[in-house]
Amino acid sequence: MSRLVLHFTESTLLLLEVAEHLVLSTSIPLETNKPFARERMAGPIKEALAKHTLAQTLWFGPNYTLFPRALFDVNNLEAYYELNQGALPEQQQLSYQIIDSLDLVLIFSLPVWLNDFAKYELHTPQIQHTLALHLEQLGAQNLNDRVVIHMEANHFVLLAIKNRKLRCCTANEYQQPADILYFLLAHQQKLNLPKRLELDIYDASQAFDYTSFEALMKHFKDFEHFTCTFNDTPTYQKQILCASSEDL
Repeated sequence: MSRLVLHFTESTLLLLEVAEHLVLSTSIPLETNKPFARERMAGPIKEALAKHTLAQTLWFGPNYTLFPRALFDVNNLEAYYELNQGALPEQQQLSYQIIDSLDLVLIFSLPVWLNDFAKYELHTPQIQHTLALHLEQLGAQNLNDRVVIHMEANHFVLLAIKNRKLRCCTANEYQQPADILYFLLAHQQKLNLPKRLELDIYDASQAFDYTSFEALMKHFKDFEHFTCTFNDTPTYQKQILCASSEDL
């Protein structure tokens, strides 16, 4: 039977149907503050599960922190989170995921309703953060110097690797491509990244205007020796979201 990957954000549910080398996606708006929102969400999931095996349940949210695995103590989960994110909001709870290839732990918040839905309706043992999947892959590749930009609808995550070590993994809001480029420029200088650098962009939003981004980038002398690779949304879904479900 083909596999089903469920991917949640604050505003959307993405149903990814994985069969051999094909990934079919269906995006459903989430309006959890409206009446019967859960019923409208559960219906398409139930229909999909009649034809697929649930491989994994994923979540993306911009509120997270990374902590060294060697120093990690699950009893201090909230304290680690509050160091970078402040107090945990109401109706949110904490979870964590170990990233073996980088020897790090990703600590993140997610909605209580989503955890309850996954636990009691889907019988899913754990909700995984999509950023952890991306980091696990990057760590396994053992790259020397690389910058990766992970694009979501209203946020981007800048991942910078220098000398095979992760030096940056920050989520930021943006409104236009220039916001991303100025942030990239600041971190290139702050981290003293090489002038010749591989830049990979993964578009999870289905709406990122890479043409405008590329044209604007040419106005920055600091980026003239960057080699850019753009991965559109179907590529991102196949290579990141669905890759770890292939052996299930």
